[in-house]
Amino acid sequence: MKVNPIYHQESKASARSFKLPLIVLLFNCVLAAVALLDMYSMISQVRLTAEIQYSSFLGLYVFVAAVEFVLLLFIIPGLTGGSISGERERQTLDLMLTTRMTAAGIVFGKLAAGLSTVFLLIVSSLPVLSLVFIYGGVTMPDVGLLFFCYLVTAVLVGSVGIFCSAALKRSTVATAAAYAAVLVLVAGTIVVSYLAEGFDEMTALSGSGGAVWPLYLLLCNPAVMFQSVLIRQVGSEEGLAVLTPLIMRIRDLELLGGHWWGCSVLAQIAMSGALLWAAVRQVTSRPRRKKKAAGL
Repeated sequence: MKVNPIYHQESKASARSFKLPLIVLLFNCVLAAVALLDMYSMISQVRLTAEIQYSSFLGLYVFVAAVEFVLLLFIIPGLTGGSISGERERQTLDLMLTTRMTAAGIVFGKLAAGLSTVFLLIVSSLPVLSLVFIYGGVTMPDVGLLFFCYLVTAVLVGSVGIFCSAALKRSTVATAAAYAAVLVLVAGTIVVSYLAEGFDEMTALSGSGGAVWPLYLLLCNPAVMFQSVLIRQVGSEEGLAVLTPLIMRIRDLELLGGHWWGCSVLAQIAMSGALLWAAVRQVTSRPRRKKKAAGL
């Protein structure tokens, strides 16, 4: 089986460095601290009221899953934002293109190297998420669906970072642009949807009034897809308060025939493919521009 040489080299370099185990350690320490503190607060509440509310343990699952989702959004652009621009700064990108390695191989190798780290983080967080199994309410297929949501988000955000890294020359600028693009993708589409719906309907979006087309912008929003998965698993009461009105309006209007989650996954995969194609075009176009500038 032929392995992408970029992915092979990046995997060996990350496995030998101290950075990877440190990221895994800090990532799981944050998740474990959040989970244990939340569980301690719930146990303290049980001691005071002598009542066990099992819905609060589902809240533990939602809270830990949301913290992990936010951490992934912060980590992935840092992993991929300087991948190609770093090679350009070290003046090794042109050397790679002189070999039999293609621009697509470079782009997908860099993306796969970043996603392998993300996959390791997601798998290593399974023991923390498994705390909710003590009290029930969530099954292994639910956790598998949540992990699939994480992977789709990782591919999309990683593609954004790869594109910014291929389009911009400096790693710091590319990484900053990747974070800005993710912020626009997550928060910007939500703000636009709320503004288009009208300020009078921000707290009452369950009605049939208001524009519908802004809601389709949320198909490319990984946060909305993430919450729609949580609502399918634990109900709207345990969802994120900021996004719940939008999700409930989408459900009430039965947009896309009630298959919003699946259509959102397809839309984000299509966006990832378009960004990777644009990144490949950026990598291949630079040598041609240099030859034209030199008069070759």
